[in-house]
Amino acid sequence: MQFTLSDIQNEIKENSTKLLKENIDLLDTIQKVDENCRIDKNIWKLVLEQGWLALDVPESDGGLGFSLTDTAILSEVLGYYMPIVPVFSSGVVFKNLILNSKDDIKNSILPEIITGDKIGTFAIYENDKYLVDEGNTQTTLVDTSDGYVLSGVKKYVMFGDVSDYFAVMAKHNESLKMILLSKDTEGLDIKETTSLDQTRPMCEISMSNIKIQENDIMIEPSDTSDVWEKVKNISLSFLAMEQVGGSQACLDMSTTYAKERIQFGRPIGSFQAIQHICANMLLQLESAKSVAYSAVRTDLSDGLEIEMSSLIAKSYCSEVFNKLAGDNIQVHGGIGFTWEHPAHLYFKKAKSDSLLLGTPKLARDRIAELLSL
Repeated sequence: MQFTLSDIQNEIKENSTKLLKENIDLLDTIQKVDENCRIDKNIWKLVLEQGWLALDVPESDGGLGFSLTDTAILSEVLGYYMPIVPVFSSGVVFKNLILNSKDDIKNSILPEIITGDKIGTFAIYENDKYLVDEGNTQTTLVDTSDGYVLSGVKKYVMFGDVSDYFAVMAKHNESLKMILLSKDTEGLDIKETTSLDQTRPMCEISMSNIKIQENDIMIEPSDTSDVWEKVKNISLSFLAMEQVGGSQACLDMSTTYAKERIQFGRPIGSFQAIQHICANMLLQLESAKSVAYSAVRTDLSDGLEIEMSSLIAKSYCSEVFNKLAGDNIQVHGGIGFTWEHPAHLYFKKAKSDSLLLGTPKLARDRIAELLSL
């Protein structure tokens, strides 16, 4: 399946590519992750100046009113250049949670998020099963005489140490609730944790007897699970676009090196073994593009269709990015295994991305369930 970008979409892609290409050097990125950079403030400032976080927000909510596909193109470019900025955590997941929250929360928090005055993130998972249910959610919200008390621990909180707001999933009686926390909330402890993909720093947050009021509940209890599933599926489609961008970077890096690296008096790209690797990389990448673009073009009003398409994109694009990131290292040979070369950044991002919001296996299991309905 081949999609043709509109004039506006081509302009978005060209301008965003030009901006990041001029301001990001992967060798500098290696240095930044080596120094444990938690956010690249210069790139983040450029992102905010371009208004990228407001692109797909309806004009009635203070945004620019572009489509989901228009905005997802930015994710493809971001995946290619890998800046250390919280666009996915704050500008995709958290922003969409706010868009589906109660009006008072949406009206007060959304303007701060789309302008970048504040950064938000999500605290959903507590273990590596990546499931949201009563058995895998031990964070509790307990009734008190004047509100609630929140306690628990959340792992894999992206950009948690630089975020101002946290959307926390907690168990309340027999249901789940989404709570909005501020970083300066008493009883909230944020601890940096090691992340495989150092361009997406992670944290663990601990909540100890935090007092919660009714106006801190983001979503009506009866809608919490449905809203989270909707936001997760939208986010998976954006993640697939990032994976396509990263895969494209791996292919470009491989073909460029194959043309330049001389072995036995000729470019290694003239050897059939290297040609086959690069040709297979291109074949898989083009299929991944079709799957990812299909996911971001799905009608959001069709819950079943967006879930199916996003899960297919999650499963396939994760595997393609992992494969191409590994092939990229193979094409580069010995230099590809060194810390000085950026190939390892894509390899680690590919593995990390395949685990975000659930594994490819979980996605395929859910696809099988949907097909049996």
